[in-house]
Amino acid sequence: MIDIKLQSEDNKAVVTIDGQLFTEYRYGHYVCRPYFYPVLTAGGQGLTRAYPMEEVEGETQDHYHHRGIYTAHGLVNGENLWDEGTGHGAMLQRGEPVVGVHGDAAEIDGMVDWYGPEGEKLLEERRTISIRVEGDLRIIDQRSEFRANYGDVTFGDTKEGGLFSIRVPTSMDAKDKGRIENSAGQVFENGEGEETTWGVQAAWVDYSGPLANGEQWGHTVVDHKDNPRYPTYWHVRGYGLFTANAFGVHDFKGDAEIDESLTIPDGDKAVFRYRLVIHPGRGVDGHEGVRALIDAFQAS
Repeated sequence: MIDIKLQSEDNKAVVTIDGQLFTEYRYGHYVCRPYFYPVLTAGGQGLTRAYPMEEVEGETQDHYHHRGIYTAHGLVNGENLWDEGTGHGAMLQRGEPVVGVHGDAAEIDGMVDWYGPEGEKLLEERRTISIRVEGDLRIIDQRSEFRANYGDVTFGDTKEGGLFSIRVPTSMDAKDKGRIENSAGQVFENGEGEETTWGVQAAWVDYSGPLANGEQWGHTVVDHKDNPRYPTYWHVRGYGLFTANAFGVHDFKGDAEIDESLTIPDGDKAVFRYRLVIHPGRGVDGHEGVRALIDAFQAS
C-alpha cells in the first residue's frame, strides 16, 4: 500500500510503500528547486546519487546542483535556473503542495514559481505528480504546465537543462558498469565505444546498472507524444546525468547557427508530461512490465 504525508515543519512530502520509505519530495526554500531524495528500493538501496545531500564513500562529488530527481533549465529568459553558482535563479514552491492518496496513487499538486536572480518572476508552473506501485515497479508521472503570466517566456537553446532530470548513483554510471539505451536502439554500456545516446532524439531512454550492493536496477524515462518537440533530445551522460532536454539542439548538433529556443507567448501555456519507471533488472527489457508501461503512457 502506498501512502503520502506532508511534513510541513521539514518542508517535505514523505512517500511510503507498505510502511517503508520510498522517497521524499523536498521543497524547502533552503535550496533553489524542489527535488526527490532519497529514492529507495524496498531493501533501502539508493536509486539516485546521494551527493550533495549526503556524502557516501565511493560516490562522485561533481555538479553540486544535480539533486536526486528534479526539474531545471539553464536559460529561461536569459537567466540560469540550472546550476547554483553566482547569479542563478530559483524555482520555489508556493506555500505547500496538496498531497493525498487517490485510488492506488500518491499525488502531489502545487505551484512552483520560477524566479530570476533579482527575484523577478519568470513563469508559473502547475506541477502535478502521481506515484504508484505495480509489483516491484515504481511509476512516477509528472505533468508540468508552464504559464507565461508575466510576459513571454523563452526556454533558451542550451544543453544545460532538463525538464525531467535524474542523477543516477555513481555505481550505475555507464562509463563504468552501467548501461544507457534508447528507443532508437542505441546503446552505451560499460564505457565502451562512443556515447551515441547523448544529444539524440528518442521517445524513451533507460539508464540502468548496479546499485551499491550489486543489485541491477534501472530508470526508464518516457517523453509523452503530445509534448512540444516530441521526441525530445536527451542530455544523458556516462558520468550519471540523465535529462530530457528538448532545448539543447545547437549543443547536441555542434552547430552554433542553430537556435531551437521555445517561446511561450504572454498569457499562453505549454504542457510537458513525463513518466519514470523504476525497475529491477538491467536494460529496458530487464523487467517484463516496462514496455507495457511505456505504451500505456503514450496511449493516455
